[in-house]
Amino acid sequence: MPKSRSSLACAALLLAVLFVVAPITAAETFQETIRRYDTLAVDASSRDAKGMVLRSGRMVLRVADGRVAPVRAGTEVVGLFVAGTGRFEFVSTDAVEHPVVKYTAKKNSGLDVSQAEGGLVLTEAFSSALWLASGAPLPALPETAEAGSLADAFGKHRERFGNVAQRPVAMDLARARLDAPAQPWVRVEATGSADDLVYLLDGVADRAESLSVASRFQYAAGSGDSRKFVTVLSEQPVGRDRRQPVPSTYLLTDVDLSLTASDGESAALTVTETFQAVAAQPGVLFLDLYSAINRRDNHGNVVPKEVRLKGVFDEGGRPVEHVHRDSHLAVRLREPLARGRGTKLRFEIEGDLLYRPGGDNYWELGTEPWFPQPELSCQFYTVHATVKVKKPFVPLVPGTTVRRIEEGDYNLLETRIAKPVQLFVVIAGKYRFEEETKDGLTIRVASYGGPNRMAYRKLLELSRKMIEYYSGFLGAFPFEEFNIVEINSYGYGQAPPAFMFITTEAFNPIQGEVNQVFSQGINERFAHEIAHQWWGHVVKMPSADEQWISESFAEYSAALLIRDLRGKSDYKGLLAHWRRRANEARDVAPVALATRVRARNDLETSWNLRTALLYSKGPLVLEALHRELGDRPFLVFLATLQSNLTWRFGPTGLVQQVLNAVAKKDYGPFLEKYYWGIEMPPAK
Repeated sequence: MPKSRSSLACAALLLAVLFVVAPITAAETFQETIRRYDTLAVDASSRDAKGMVLRSGRMVLRVADGRVAPVRAGTEVVGLFVAGTGRFEFVSTDAVEHPVVKYTAKKNSGLDVSQAEGGLVLTEAFSSALWLASGAPLPALPETAEAGSLADAFGKHRERFGNVAQRPVAMDLARARLDAPAQPWVRVEATGSADDLVYLLDGVADRAESLSVASRFQYAAGSGDSRKFVTVLSEQPVGRDRRQPVPSTYLLTDVDLSLTASDGESAALTVTETFQAVAAQPGVLFLDLYSAINRRDNHGNVVPKEVRLKGVFDEGGRPVEHVHRDSHLAVRLREPLARGRGTKLRFEIEGDLLYRPGGDNYWELGTEPWFPQPELSCQFYTVHATVKVKKPFVPLVPGTTVRRIEEGDYNLLETRIAKPVQLFVVIAGKYRFEEETKDGLTIRVASYGGPNRMAYRKLLELSRKMIEYYSGFLGAFPFEEFNIVEINSYGYGQAPPAFMFITTEAFNPIQGEVNQVFSQGINERFAHEIAHQWWGHVVKMPSADEQWISESFAEYSAALLIRDLRGKSDYKGLLAHWRRRANEARDVAPVALATRVRARNDLETSWNLRTALLYSKGPLVLEALHRELGDRPFLVFLATLQSNLTWRFGPTGLVQQVLNAVAKKDYGPFLEKYYWGIEMPPAK
């Protein structure tokens, strides 16, 4: 006998109330919680959902015809599943992101994009949707008669979204329920007519609302990775201003690691990390750590390499609950972090971490998650590192040298970094090096494959000259030692703390045609990477939206060096090059959202547009400021940024405050047009 209308309404209300208040039981382990949230099930019966409207923030699902049923994790109701036909709608109300929303939606999805009074509207038909929530009531079930099971449709939906390259949803849901049960967290997966759409309202950590599309990329599949990758179409702040990044809930403040490397691919790693609370009392920490790495062998075949997390332990040596999967690590602390009191965790790791590109005689543990690391805005750590590598390999590690010794069959190097950094790296191989100490700074140049005394002298002299130039207005070099390390490749440089990776043409700039091609502009690239020791390490970018504080400021500092040490004609040539490149990306995105530019299956275009914004338009914004302020006030502006934000994060809001104070003028409108907007700064 069908239920009465009033009993159906009461049941719907009871379902919502139970969902909001149902706690995770104390007897349940963290692994059991994650497992339960992994194995979701749809109820055996469903209801007619025709005409149902489901809303969250700026997103609406309108069901034309179909059915809906509760979704459970064990006995706990955590969501709803809709199968049928309908319309997915999302509105971007933030004008700053509208250019990049239009570009990415066109290049990565089949969504219709239209302008309306409320903003930019993205719409697409959908056939199924999984709605998960915490800290917010579920949409009420319609008061309709019960119907059949949606288990088959639910299984197909889960399979379709089960291969998305992002943190497992179970981890996000568990953290939301454990750490912030009163804060809204809503995730909706919708199968569009042409796309897999992911909507997220995150009031727990990011305080943002986003719409993304998940799709396979041909270049990734060619490397053996068939997962679907997420492209952000829209991401808008909730309850905050985009111009002030959300503060991190916790920081990684110290890393003490011991690495023992074999003469093959395997390594053993012990890392003790200290975490401190900042804006909350988190009980669950999210970290990135490889669990598997796809590497190419010498025949071009993709071979998966395993990394094993043997255990996580507290200061007393007691095991700490954790889940490590898909290169994501969630750790549940015994007690939530309390402000003013750090918590130490020890991680024991082993596996095939070491990779020799092209079969060369070196390996690099770079800026990827080879040891447990939080997101970039949570990295603020000092370092003590001990690295042992099998002879004849020689280790090179950032930091002040404590000892470099031989220990049986191993070469051992111990270093310390006393200032907070990000992006710690280790490299080892058949390296020879020469070093020079002057005025308290040791510069070390390491060549690959054998000694290169001509390069040693040239690069020691060049780097010291550049450091002396920057120190004149950016302050003293921030580290006691600086390593310049040859990478056996062409055409790039990279600047971890107290380190520079630079490719072969810097060591042999006139040898061979390939070297001659890539040695064009090597001095500017060398200057750019040295400038990163100030822009990127002393003053840090707090989020991807603020990458210009690292790249654009380093690029313009390098241009000033080129102007003053090589001549104005080279400087003018750089300005002309920047303007040509910047014009290619002028309508795609503002500088602030350069890292969101992506064209599906066109990695080259995506990269070129991003670099045009960060390495060309961003420096042009600074050049326009330079012309308006004049030489001395502009250098005072850069120096004041370095002194006021020393070893701190440097959001553009603070950059603007310093600029206003130095210039005694409000530069908010200037930055709105040229940094947050897509207008080009005026030419001279």
